[in-house]
Amino acid sequence: MITKQRDCYNGFKEHNFMKILVFIMLIASTGIYAQSAIDQPVEMPRFTPLDEILDSPEVEMGLDDPNKNRRIPRYIYGYKNRSHTMSENMKQIAAIYGVTWVVYPLTQPSVVKENGSFKNYRNNFGKLVFDKDEPFWNWFVHPISGSQLFLYYRANGYSRIDALAMAFVSSTLFEFTVEIYTEPASIQDLYQTPILGSILGVGLENLSMYLLNSGNAFGRFFGHVINPATLFWFYEGKVRFIPQYSNRQASATFVFEF
Repeated sequence: MITKQRDCYNGFKEHNFMKILVFIMLIASTGIYAQSAIDQPVEMPRFTPLDEILDSPEVEMGLDDPNKNRRIPRYIYGYKNRSHTMSENMKQIAAIYGVTWVVYPLTQPSVVKENGSFKNYRNNFGKLVFDKDEPFWNWFVHPISGSQLFLYYRANGYSRIDALAMAFVSSTLFEFTVEIYTEPASIQDLYQTPILGSILGVGLENLSMYLLNSGNAFGRFFGHVINPATLFWFYEGKVRFIPQYSNRQASATFVFEF
């Protein structure tokens, strides 16, 4: 019986080998791009210089109402890094930690119902094992979760390196103090969630910034979908752009929202 199960498991691994290989190649390509941009700020979109606007045919014809002749984004999205106090770091980690206690049973109701107990919690506390989860979970779900952790900390003003570190702390706390309600902590999850997740997060960050600053509703919608942290009040990179026109003079006001 054990041999049969092992053969089935090996067959399952061979059947999914190509899928895993393709996914790893995608992650690796994203990582190459992320490495070259790891400490570079996201570039803001280039707007037409004011002198070009003033000399444009539309302005010469008196069509100086921006709502009539050009589409200027109302908001500019980006990231600005800042330092954080230890108190801020602890509050951020505590907030994510509290959310994981709510999200885990909501997303894994059957697992919690069948395997969850305080007896298992005591038995699993401090254990570290290689899990036998399906590749879908280890190579897709966990990196996706890690990418959203990374983007959450980026939205709160953390640099990419600091966001990776904070994501690692949050992921480790989840593995050793939350998920053990149903199963022991996983060695794979300890690095796949924060590290692969952060690599993927850099790619999602740059893609979302491109879409959000594209100036069209379609781009903004999908930009928020892949980077939902940009929708919440804690996102620190949202800048309001207010153009002002008066005869042949023009100016702009940038308002940072916190």
